[in-house]
Amino acid sequence: MKPELRKIFDAAESEDRGLNAREVAAVINSIPAEERMARTEVLAAVNGPDGANSPETRDAISETLKYMEMRAVDAREDRARLDREAEVRALAAKAGAVVMPISGSALPGESDGWRSVLPSGNEFRALVAEGSPGSGGYAVPSKTADKYVEHLRAASVFLRVPGINVHRFDGGSFVLPNLTSSTTPGVVAEGAAIPEGTATFAGLTFTPIKYADLYRASNEVLDDAAFEMRNLISGVMVRNIATQVDRDAFQGTGTASLSGLTKAGMGTAVNLTTGNTVVKWDHIIDGFSDIEAAGAVPGVIWASPDMGKALRKERENATTGGYLAGQVTDPVTKAGLGLPIYVSANLPAKTVIVADPTRIHIGVRSDVRVAVSEDFGFDKDLTAFRATYRVAGLAVDAPAAVQVIKASAS
Repeated sequence: MKPELRKIFDAAESEDRGLNAREVAAVINSIPAEERMARTEVLAAVNGPDGANSPETRDAISETLKYMEMRAVDAREDRARLDREAEVRALAAKAGAVVMPISGSALPGESDGWRSVLPSGNEFRALVAEGSPGSGGYAVPSKTADKYVEHLRAASVFLRVPGINVHRFDGGSFVLPNLTSSTTPGVVAEGAAIPEGTATFAGLTFTPIKYADLYRASNEVLDDAAFEMRNLISGVMVRNIATQVDRDAFQGTGTASLSGLTKAGMGTAVNLTTGNTVVKWDHIIDGFSDIEAAGAVPGVIWASPDMGKALRKERENATTGGYLAGQVTDPVTKAGLGLPIYVSANLPAKTVIVADPTRIHIGVRSDVRVAVSEDFGFDKDLTAFRATYRVAGLAVDAPAAVQVIKASAS
């Protein structure tokens, strides 16, 4: 459905009403002249017993438009098929039997039997470029691509945290202005000149880097597997990318990777003195207070697996008393100081991060894309699967808003 029509129906549905006269006119004017049946059905629904301003009439009109668009798609596919068959016939007339349809195949339009040893021009072009499955190529449609993004976020302990700023952009890079300092206003006497303030800006620059994964599979395996092998391979690649992005978001050095939160300068490093082999709640309370002192609001605790265990098991009195993070029967065992605790194996050992996630920024140039090519290993009858994800760096606009607490090794 056209975007402008989709807005009309969404607005009417959210208000639980039908369509007003202006909206009905917009619907009718959007119907091509050749779609007389659709136009008649819309008018019949409007003039029906329920009238135009009822949810039932709105839904009936929506169904009419949906089937009209389905007919239009079928018509385009029919025209494309006829063009393809015309190309095959033209090739057959020039080259002879080698490009004739396979012997015993069905008539054109009845099955996939109308194929030749040599693909037609349309089929060849579709194979070497992204397209929809119906045109001969294979690409992930928009809805599937969105699901892959959701999968990536669900698999990432870093991206799962609410409040992190995800900036989507076009072009080679982008700069996020950052106010680093400003003058302090003072008391001004009556009639005196007000001193002019100054502000200092810096720029957080985001340049995209690409995470990618590539797999190959024989067409025999794809055809004979008892389950959907294509979905399995796609899922493995997306999970691999999610794991690597998650690891780099915490530990990345910025060299051929993201700059992670544990990199020097990204946050405030708190190295505990020798003998403090475990991060305790006292240390986290200190980090919590330091974040507040910087004018930020603590919102999350990330912990390595060993520190996550220690924090959740810490008691009021050494080995006795209640757990500081709450009783084991309470959901609060997943939180401390009112903050959610996220445990990630991608954090360095003996590390806890307390942070205000709203001061963390990550740029996304393009979402996860999964593409499939049957040409990559054409001589070996292989199909290639490729997943790519372009992110544009990680930045913290106030280092004091991220406290990286590191326990000593001994």
